[in-house]
Amino acid sequence: MKLPYDDVHLVADPLYGYLRITLSRAGEIAEADVIDNPWVQRLKRVHQLQSSWWVFPAAEHSRFAHSLGAMHLAGQLARQVYPTLAAVEPGTPSLPLVEETLRLAGLLHDLGHGPFSHFCDEEYFLPMFGIDHEQISQYLIVNELGGLIAELRRSPSGAFAEGERADPWHVAFLVRAEEGGARAGAAPTGAGAAADGAPPEDAPIPRWVRLLHRALSGAVTVDNMDYVRRDASMCGVALGSVDVDRLIYYTFCTADGLTFHKRALSGLRAFLNARFYMYENVYFHRVGHAIDLHLHEIFRPTMRLVLPVSPLDDLAAYRRLTEWSLFTTVEAWLDEPLGSERRELAGQWQSIIHRHVKYSMVYEHHVERQQPLPAARDLTKGEFRVAIVQRLPSSLKDIEFVVDIASQDPRPLNPLVGPKRIAVYDPATGAIEEQLLSGILEFVPAKAHLYRVFAVGREYERDLALAARGALEDAEPQSLTNL
Repeated sequence: MKLPYDDVHLVADPLYGYLRITLSRAGEIAEADVIDNPWVQRLKRVHQLQSSWWVFPAAEHSRFAHSLGAMHLAGQLARQVYPTLAAVEPGTPSLPLVEETLRLAGLLHDLGHGPFSHFCDEEYFLPMFGIDHEQISQYLIVNELGGLIAELRRSPSGAFAEGERADPWHVAFLVRAEEGGARAGAAPTGAGAAADGAPPEDAPIPRWVRLLHRALSGAVTVDNMDYVRRDASMCGVALGSVDVDRLIYYTFCTADGLTFHKRALSGLRAFLNARFYMYENVYFHRVGHAIDLHLHEIFRPTMRLVLPVSPLDDLAAYRRLTEWSLFTTVEAWLDEPLGSERRELAGQWQSIIHRHVKYSMVYEHHVERQQPLPAARDLTKGEFRVAIVQRLPSSLKDIEFVVDIASQDPRPLNPLVGPKRIAVYDPATGAIEEQLLSGILEFVPAKAHLYRVFAVGREYERDLALAARGALEDAEPQSLTNL
């Protein structure tokens, strides 16, 4: 008698109870082989929260755990939308192949993250090499895991149809936030992929894959549906209702792509507000941002020593580079001669690692906008700092302080068009109705800013606070009554 237990394995998870992954039969490649690949296992050594784990003691979860959760939700979504996807696009392959393509995109969407995740993108990869973790992920999916992916023949729901195979280019397309073809940045010298990372011209991304693009790109995705709840749970933060099951159940496919039914609106509004709450209380926590300000001063010179070339030009070195390896490396620099660059950096890293926070927040003001202003009208960090200095007493104009403006789009800036479009279907009219979305977004801010001032010590806290308040009153007269 054939039983399923040798084909599908259960993995315990604190959010979902159990996750299912396919196991290898003799001579076969399965999901377990992809998960056990060193590139995927590397994510166990990259924190999910770049700095917040220094603030919330239990937030020790990794990108790996989140990736498994995103994989699970992607599979649920695939099974839910498959009938309507197949109806909209007659060329859609079997359910198991569609499910597996989305599951792999969920599993591998963060594959390219470096130490401190998005911070690494912003502080090093983008300014130095013009790439980000999504482009690195795409390159790794195609060039490092492509062979494994192409050998898969099953999803947890069953076997692919005869002759079908998973395509790494389809997976790579889905992990990129901007639609328009899989892009993987510049290829290393001698690499087999096209130099621009685009799929072969004779194998364009099919329509059924493009229709699924919002699964991992946009305001409500399997990515953020997992991390909002997982991060809240691991941080011990009490979060309002996030009804992921309802959001997935009321998702289907139209010619516009993934679309919410009108009955998902209450769950959609609750999710957007929950995500906003997490940004305010976890991702933008004042101590976490104070640590980020210190990291900003030492991260790029450290990375220039640790990884002086693009990750795509030295994949072996990049695979070894994690937060664990970085901490070990900078600690070893304590043995370098006093006065050397490595020794100086090592001392700064020790302060961060042992949570001796250099900066203290001395002023904070929160502004929410119901309608976004043109970018040029928002106060920049440079303008904010200059305005503060102008208002300080002449004897204090040289004191050390740093300004920070943490900004978040609680809802998409333009949720009715573009890659972050949220489509909502009204069964009464049989059409996607823009006013349905506009109605619920009325209660979700379009833009939120946290204006902050950090100083080394609190000796001049009152002077800085008064100067910062005056700068904001002049720049945004109405902002101080928006709370």
